[in-house]
Amino acid sequence: MNFVADIEGVFTKEEIESFLKDEQQFYIEYAEENWLDRYFKIKAMSQRTHVPSITSVISDTPGESNLNHSKTEQFALKSIQASEWLDTLFYAVESLTPAEQKLIELKYMKKRNDGSRYCDEVIYPQLFIGKTRYYELKKEALEMLGRNLYGLFSERGCS
Repeated sequence: MNFVADIEGVFTKEEIESFLKDEQQFYIEYAEENWLDRYFKIKAMSQRTHVPSITSVISDTPGESNLNHSKTEQFALKSIQASEWLDTLFYAVESLTPAEQKLIELKYMKKRNDGSRYCDEVIYPQLFIGKTRYYELKKEALEMLGRNLYGLFSERGCS
């Protein structure tokens, strides 16, 4: 309890709330911008079966070698990295509550027939919750997802 009293003496209640709000916004933006907005592109990259050209390139410049950087190898590595990226995202989504998982899946991981995302007004009735609770749940889900993903990537030493 002394710690809380000490902190309250250094920062005002408004400053503490501002720090926490900024932190929450950081994790929400991290989840949306670095993960959910890239989901469909990465998913497509992980599922590609197109085989790139395997034409050899000969160079007379010393030190230039394509032995470890063939187009086929680069393509395979990108596909594997995309699959690992998706696994990380799915793992983080699975750590959310069932309601939060459903919201993230409906809002960010499914598309309409025309290729656009579903709007919020279509999603919250499917979750059997009101509009106000939906926006609260969405904020909570995005913050927790951002925290989970940030933590997972920090543990791996990735950025």
